[in-house]
Amino acid sequence: MSALLTELQAAPLVAILRRPRVDIEVCAGALIEAGVRFVEVTIDSPAAVPFLESAAKNFKGGLCGAGTVTVPELAEKAIRAGAQFLVTPNFNPDVIRVARSHQIPIFCGAMTPTEIFSAYEAGAEVIKVFPAATLGSAYFKELRGPFPEIPLMATGGINLDNATDFFGAGATALGVGSSLTMKDETLASVAACQEVARKLLLGKSR
Repeated sequence: MSALLTELQAAPLVAILRRPRVDIEVCAGALIEAGVRFVEVTIDSPAAVPFLESAAKNFKGGLCGAGTVTVPELAEKAIRAGAQFLVTPNFNPDVIRVARSHQIPIFCGAMTPTEIFSAYEAGAEVIKVFPAATLGSAYFKELRGPFPEIPLMATGGINLDNATDFFGAGATALGVGSSLTMKDETLASVAACQEVARKLLLGKSR
């Protein structure tokens, strides 16, 4: 799955849409237009399945995947709908096995060093370290000692104020939700969301 890591290196941000108030397609379109390559729609969002069913056709500039995939049944549901990648909040080896059997990339949630190593060994391409803000950026710096090669995505409480700290501490990418939430479909709201996305994408190069 080196192609995934290449894409992530070029645009190290996964935008998380969790039950958005604004139409998912509007949100995804605005984010991809701003340079975001990975859009995660949590599988518990009411419009997740129909969105995923048409996303590959409608959004050529990005990859659209399913988040909050906790069990194999949800993984199968997301993949059937057309998810181009999966994201989990937890380490469940059975979910990783489903993803690998379908050759779908997976960002696996983990927190402790044991979980992180186990998830990577089980076949997850990227380890989503959650909750990142609670753990702090220094935690990522410590993890880089024993795990210099494991791709780590910081997720949970990431915003413009701390994004650069996490990149500096060794995060490969960021998973960002609330900071990219659109209040409505007005031009001002769309522009504000896109501005945050662009700044987050630039965070690693600062």
